[in-house]
Amino acid sequence: MAKLQMNPLFCILFIVIILQHSRPTKSQEVEDESEFSYSENNERGPSRWGEIHEEWGACSNGTMQSPIDMFNQRVQIVSHLGKLKRSYKPANATLRNRGHDMMLRFDGEAGAIEINGTEYALQQCHWHSPSEHTINGR
Repeated sequence: MAKLQMNPLFCILFIVIILQHSRPTKSQEVEDESEFSYSENNERGPSRWGEIHEEWGACSNGTMQSPIDMFNQRVQIVSHLGKLKRSYKPANATLRNRGHDMMLRFDGEAGAIEINGTEYALQQCHWHSPSEHTINGR
C-alpha cells in the first residue's frame, strides 16, 4: 500500500490559519440546505446568511470566512507546537456528494493527530469543488 505523503509546509500553513482565525462560534453541520442558497442573487444567498439564524451571525460580521486568499506573507511559523504526531489507521468510510461539497465520513476509529498535547480524532473531512480558496492569488 502506498504511503500518504503530506507536505509539511502545507500542514503548518493550514494549522496556523485555522488557529489564527478561529472564532468562538459553534460550528454546525447542515444537512438540509433548503434554508439558504449559494446564489448571490437569492434573498437567502451568502450576503444574507448571517440574518437567517442568530448562530450564523459570524457570516455577516466576520472577515476571514470563505473564500480565503492565503498569502505567504501572512504565514507564521509556530515552532513551539513541535512536529505533528499522526496516528491514522485504515478505516471504512462513506463518501457523499452533498451538492456543494464532497464529504468523507469515517466509520469507527480512523486515528488522530496530536497538536500541542491535544488529540484530534479523524471523523470526517470535506472539500468544495471548485475550490473556494486561493494561495497567493491563484
